[in-house]
Amino acid sequence: MTLFELERNADFEKLVGLLETSSNPNVRSRTAEIIGSLEPQEADSKFPRDEIIDALVVAANEDESEDVRASAIDALDQYGQAALEQLIGEIIGQELEEVAEWKKAQALAQSLGADRPELRMAAATGLGKIGEDNVVGPLVNQLVDPDPRVRKRVARACGRIGTAESVPGLSKILHEDQYDVRVEAAYALADIGTDNAIRELSSVTDADDETLRRIAVDALGRLGSVEAVELLAAALRDDSDTVRRTAMFSLVQLLSEAPADASHQVREKIVGELEQANASESVQPLVDILAQSTETAQRRNAAWLLGRVADVDHRNQAQDALIDTLGDDDPMTSKFAATSLSMLDGNGLEKRLLDLIENEYADVETRVRALFVLGKIGGDSSRDRLSGFVDRVENDRLRKRGFSALSKLGGVGAPTGDFA
Repeated sequence: MTLFELERNADFEKLVGLLETSSNPNVRSRTAEIIGSLEPQEADSKFPRDEIIDALVVAANEDESEDVRASAIDALDQYGQAALEQLIGEIIGQELEEVAEWKKAQALAQSLGADRPELRMAAATGLGKIGEDNVVGPLVNQLVDPDPRVRKRVARACGRIGTAESVPGLSKILHEDQYDVRVEAAYALADIGTDNAIRELSSVTDADDETLRRIAVDALGRLGSVEAVELLAAALRDDSDTVRRTAMFSLVQLLSEAPADASHQVREKIVGELEQANASESVQPLVDILAQSTETAQRRNAAWLLGRVADVDHRNQAQDALIDTLGDDDPMTSKFAATSLSMLDGNGLEKRLLDLIENEYADVETRVRALFVLGKIGGDSSRDRLSGFVDRVENDRLRKRGFSALSKLGGVGAPTGDFA
C-alpha cells in the first residue's frame, strides 16, 4: 500500500512498521509526519498508543537521519506534553512524569544548551507547551542557535507562549534567516498579536524580497483582526502573483480566525475592501480555494465571498465554481454556494440551472440546491419548466423542492421553506 493509502486508512500498525524498518529516510520522515497528523484518530485505533509513542521516541532519539529525527519530534508534539517528556527523559536519563511544572520548565530551559540538537529541539517544543513566562528569556537567547531546526522550534515556542518579550528576536530572524525559520518567526509574531508584533509583520509586507512579503502576508491570516484586513487587501495589488494569491488565501483564513465578537466587523471589512479591489485579483484565488482546498472553513468562506466580489466580467467564472460546489459534502459549503449563486444572476444562469435539474445523472443534492437558486432568480421560463418537472420527477426530495421553487415564483406550489 502507498503512504497515502496508509494515511487515509489510519493504519498505525503498518505506519509504525515503516518508521522502524524502511531503508529510505524520506519514507521514514514522511511516515513520522503522517503519524503525527493522525493523532486525533489514534483514540479510535486498535494499535496501542504507547507503542506509537515508543516508536516515535526511538526515531527521534536514534534515527541516523536528521530529517527523520526532526519529523519524529514534531509528531511527538502532536501527541502531547507527556509524549515529549518521554523523549526528553530518555535523552537525559531522568523521569519527568512526576516533576512539578515549574521544575520541568527549569529542566527544559537548561536543556536548551545541550550538545545534542535533538534535545534542544525537544526542549524548545516542550517549553512552548508548558507556556511558562519565566522561560521566555532562555528561549529568546536560543533564537541564535547554530542549528536552524532548533531556531524553527524556538520561534514556534515563542509564539505559543505569546509574550511581547520575544518580538525583537523574532523580527531579527524574520529578516535574516532561512526560509522555513522565517515562516515560523512570522507565524509566531501573528500568534503573539501585540501592536509591536503586528508592526513588525506589516513592515515587511512591502519589502523588496518577494519571499519575505509572501511569508508576512501568509502569517497575517492568523490574526483574525480588522487591522490585518487592510494590509492583506493592499497585498492583492502586489506585483507578484504568488503574493496576491497568498493574500486572498489569508483573507479567507482570517474570516475563520476572527473571534466571535469581531466576526461581523471583520467580515464586513473584508467585503468592503474586496469590492474596491480589482475583481481579477480576487475571483481566481477564491475559485482556486473551492477547487483545491481541503479545509472546510476556507471553502465555506470562499463560497460566501464569491457572490459578493465577482463583477460582470468575472461572473461566468464564479458561476462555474459555485455550480460545481452545489453538491459539496459539507452542507454549509453547498448552502453558501447556492446563496452566492443567487446573487450572480445573468449570463444564462437560469438556463444552466434548468438544464442541471433535468439532468438525471447529476447528484440529487446538486439538483436540490439548483432548485433553491431558481426559486430566487427564475422567471417565466423557470415557471413553465418547473411545472412539468414536478409532475414527472420521481424523487420525493426533488419534487418537494420543485414545488417550493414554483411557489416562490408565483406558480402552483407547496408551502415554502428554505433548506437548512
